Amino acid sequence: MIYVGDKFKFHWTGHESSFEGRIYQVTSFIPGCTCGKYSYMTGRPEVPRRPHLHIIAKLIEAPRPEMIGEGNFWFGPLDEATLHDIEDHDKCLELVQRSGDELSLF
Repeated sequence: MIYVGDKFKFHWTGHESSFEGRIYQVTSFIPGCTCGKYSYMTGRPEVPRRPHLHIIAKLIEAPRPEMIGEGNFWFGPLDEATLHDIEDHDKCLELVQRSGDELSLF
């Protein structure tokens, strides 16, 4: 499970250099979404997908300081249990702990 405030890295096989050195922090999320994948051919959403998670995050660590900011980055559709993309298994989130992060005891 992921929570507001959690930090993560985004992994996308074949696109590693685009995300290297970046850490994001969850600002909000949308659980249980069933939105359909947008069809560029028809201009309309397709059939609804199985329930999934969308994560909205800000970039808190990056190779260049000017990249960091409050901008919203959207990730998903993700499986809520595994944090892997439900359609592209080459994409996933990895939760990370950084020094100074509070740890849960329960």
